[in-house]
Amino acid sequence: MPADEITRLFDLPEFRLLPGERRAAWGPELDDHVIDFACRTGLLTTPAARRYYASQRIGTMCAYVVPGALSPRRYEIYGELMTWFFIYDDWAEQLGNHLSPQQVSGVTDVVHTWFAEDERDVVMLDAPLAQSMRGIWAKLQEDTSLEWRRRLLAETDGYLRTAAEEAILVSTGRVNSFGKASELRPTATAAAPVFMMAEHSYGIEIPMDVVRHPLVRKAMRAAAAAIAYGNDIIGLKSDLLRGIRDNLVLSLQQEYGGDLQLNVERAAEHYQRAAGTLTALREDPEAGGREDVAVFFQILEDWVYEGVKWQLRDTDRYSSTVRLTQEENPNQLLALAASSALADC
Repeated sequence: MPADEITRLFDLPEFRLLPGERRAAWGPELDDHVIDFACRTGLLTTPAARRYYASQRIGTMCAYVVPGALSPRRYEIYGELMTWFFIYDDWAEQLGNHLSPQQVSGVTDVVHTWFAEDERDVVMLDAPLAQSMRGIWAKLQEDTSLEWRRRLLAETDGYLRTAAEEAILVSTGRVNSFGKASELRPTATAAAPVFMMAEHSYGIEIPMDVVRHPLVRKAMRAAAAAIAYGNDIIGLKSDLLRGIRDNLVLSLQQEYGGDLQLNVERAAEHYQRAAGTLTALREDPEAGGREDVAVFFQILEDWVYEGVKWQLRDTDRYSSTVRLTQEENPNQLLALAASSALADC
């Protein structure tokens, strides 16, 4: 379906966002830094790919969601992480067109090793995607605890494992039931690991006993759900253009019927409900008393509300009709799948 026809099928709803601006001033500076990082480390290898990701303004996104980062070093690390994950995610969503779910799982098993503490445990270290992550990981090892990094790896692993499930949807062209999509999409957005990475930006490490507290877990689930709905509403046109069916709006339509506009509005109601839950939990007396928990709730709130502002105002990631070809942006994950080393894993 042509882009102009998709555009006519629905309008974006009005998101009820928090008033005011929290965005930091260093966003444009970080935009330049993360693109230079991606090109320098071999993530992006063509002028077309550089232009494509430069237009997404990933550094500006960081200025929205971690405006209180302690130092340039910390927001640069966060920007590099976000850039790595955006590029990785774009490649991962293509895997179902070329690989079986079992082969996709083999790829993510390799990617998992790139977060290892000991470089001797890393598989395919010579891959640019691996090398770039190892550089970021080495920086994190300088000023985070081993316990925190193990928790980050566990959260990241949950996200990586969704690739095989998404590959099934791509290869079959089917839409997940709403119940299944409600479980998969909040994990597939990588919300949990990006929340954790933001802890580093603010110089905090939330202890495991606090992370396991029911109120904190409920807040994280609400924030992840809100982000999933926001992404899928704003990115629906882009998903339809790419043939991506893993979208909560499409699952709502399959479950309850109606046209796209009606289901965009339904998804917006779910977004507002999840965002409202987060706000109510932040005001709960149990959430007070710890400075690090207060910072963590601010991280969740900024991702839920300020992140949507970035999506609507300052990036074309979710609206662009441009799709890079394999020649314009060679998929390094497919190259891993084709290697003999992967067959041995």
